[in-house]
Amino acid sequence: MAARLSEIVHPATLGQVRYFHLLGLRARVLTLPVMMGLVLGLVWRQIGSVNELVRVVQRERLLWVEPLRDLTQQALAQRLRSLPAALFERVLKSLLPVVQARWQARQRPVPSVIAWAQARYTAVLIADGSTMDVLLRKVGLLRKAAVPPLAGRMMARLDLTTRLPQRVWYDADPAGHDTRFWSRLHTAIPTGALLIVDRAFTDFAQWAALSGRGVTWLTRAKSNLKYEVDQLFVHTPVSGIGWCGSAKAPPTSACA
Repeated sequence: MAARLSEIVHPATLGQVRYFHLLGLRARVLTLPVMMGLVLGLVWRQIGSVNELVRVVQRERLLWVEPLRDLTQQALAQRLRSLPAALFERVLKSLLPVVQARWQARQRPVPSVIAWAQARYTAVLIADGSTMDVLLRKVGLLRKAAVPPLAGRMMARLDLTTRLPQRVWYDADPAGHDTRFWSRLHTAIPTGALLIVDRAFTDFAQWAALSGRGVTWLTRAKSNLKYEVDQLFVHTPVSGIGWCGSAKAPPTSACA
């Protein structure tokens, strides 16, 4: 796994070194490739703190980062506070098409239901959001926080076939609802696509806008949704209910 991460992520990181220098960041020991290796290694190895990360990398190689025997906790914490998150975002965006292409090259068979959808839609997509974990109050301004703050909210658009992300968005407000990402999702969903989302995305105006663009959407109906069934597709103990109808809300069509 370490070799595969190094093979994929390290070249993408090197591609952002020039941007790192354009930002005026000094490159001594804790360069961008080193910091990317340390942060990725921290997540992959589930290392619990910066102190523990320093102890690990002082003793052993971490991904492509050779042992840094003179590294201190203070130096690493200072670099983490000053390193722009945009650098990591740029690396991620450069990686997404790479991992998608690698999956396509494997030519793995897909389930019949997904193959059916692929033959009928320009893309088969999933969108979902998640509130990120709490931040540890050990450095900077967070030390004075009354409670551990959440790290924000993330939204991803995934390809159903590969189950890999194609676009990822971030919002610093952890209390934000999934529907706040709709404006960004609209620009990332091609005409003729099938979009699958959960009930948190329920917004009849957005459903109507998608339908007007030729996008088919699939979601679960909320328990308090009022609707009229136009056509019943299937209703079995195994498959549940599939229907198309008109919701008694702002005019739109719905399939569930």
